[in-house]
Amino acid sequence: MSQERLTRHEISWLLAQEARGAARALREGVTQLRKEPGASTETRIVNAPGDGPAVETTLDALDDAISMLSDLNTGARGASKARRGRIDLAALLMDLSPNTRLAIEPGAGIEVFGDEQDLRRMLNMLVTQAGSTQGGAAEVKIRRQAEWVKISVELGPDAGAQELERRWLSRMATRHGGSVELEGGTQSIFLPADGASDQREVVELRKELEQAQQLGEAYARELATVLTAGDIRTEPPPAIAPRGGSQRFEVLQGAAHALQRSLKSMLEGLRADATMAASALGETSPLVQSLQKRASAAAEMSFDLALAADCPFDEPKSRVSVAELVKTAVSDAESRAARHGITVVVKGPSPLPLSTRPKTFLALLRALLHHAISATPRDGEVVISAYAVDSGVLISVQDGGPSVTEAHRADVLRNRTDPSAFGRPSGVALLIAEAAAESLGGALELRDGPDGEAEVWTLLHGHS
Repeated sequence: MSQERLTRHEISWLLAQEARGAARALREGVTQLRKEPGASTETRIVNAPGDGPAVETTLDALDDAISMLSDLNTGARGASKARRGRIDLAALLMDLSPNTRLAIEPGAGIEVFGDEQDLRRMLNMLVTQAGSTQGGAAEVKIRRQAEWVKISVELGPDAGAQELERRWLSRMATRHGGSVELEGGTQSIFLPADGASDQREVVELRKELEQAQQLGEAYARELATVLTAGDIRTEPPPAIAPRGGSQRFEVLQGAAHALQRSLKSMLEGLRADATMAASALGETSPLVQSLQKRASAAAEMSFDLALAADCPFDEPKSRVSVAELVKTAVSDAESRAARHGITVVVKGPSPLPLSTRPKTFLALLRALLHHAISATPRDGEVVISAYAVDSGVLISVQDGGPSVTEAHRADVLRNRTDPSAFGRPSGVALLIAEAAAESLGGALELRDGPDGEAEVWTLLHGHS
């Protein structure tokens, strides 16, 4: 997808949706005209505009769509140039759709940082969805919620028929660091407010500075104690023998242990703040809901770190049933899948015996599932498969998220680039899965599945 404008395929698809709506309106108009006896066709079209959709208007819409498709095929370019920076969503929406009814909270700060062309396309899609399901001009609500700007519309009774549009919106929102939520008949886009991340980073840096100062004082006292006792080692420590692929996973395990300890106090504080806010403001308060959402995200991060931290450093190999471990991993991920509205499907024969390290292998499976669930939009599906091949056992997990271009797959796997730039989740689950697979003698890869869906797979040796 181009950063400057919609691709030819996307514009054609959107125009096809508009033409489909116009055709539906034409059919409704013709049906109503047929129900009126005793008047000529010309009289009914001209004299009864209020009884049904105006045929002339829908014909004009079809003519406009055809003209735009003609311009597209001749290579015509839009007059507006893309601008990246601080964008006022209310001003952009009024420029895009002046007839839209807009509800905003004055002075709340509804500017976001992003690409104007992308934001314009997202708002246009949102307004078009709302107008098509409500049968008229849409009402858009824009408000500030803590670090987010929320843009919401009422979709009406036909909201369930727009799954493709919703997935496109979700992908675009994810590229801007936000998300799309559908609750009842209300569809909302959450985008990070401009400047909110800078304020959050300042607060986090201050906390880190305070912790560093406290640790520095503790280290100074400990060093003074050691010097006083005279117990100072002068010989170098023994060299550590290289351990191949498992060495990287062990480093990740140590980091996971340290991060878990730091995250524990933060998570407990968030939960305590959410409980205090709920008792004072009520469960429906925006502040309470924001704190609960942050606590839930921190808890999921802690669970991801536990995948590596809970694995033994010197785990021996044993014979296991791959099918049973897959079943256990899916059972462990059920609660997370339910929170995200995701269905997990298991495919593959059983029992598939394998000689491997059981807990590390289970951590690999759970990390793959956690990553796939985070990548899949709500009401989507995750498919985990296990098959016997000539050289071992092939594990693959397909999700509903966008694919990564082949040139960037290695960087996304090793977290050398921000996965959210490609619409993928930016947590640690994929990094843990890649290190665990390497420690088990395999290699994790990203690829496109048989139907074009995103897929993560690994081949493990030791099957017999």
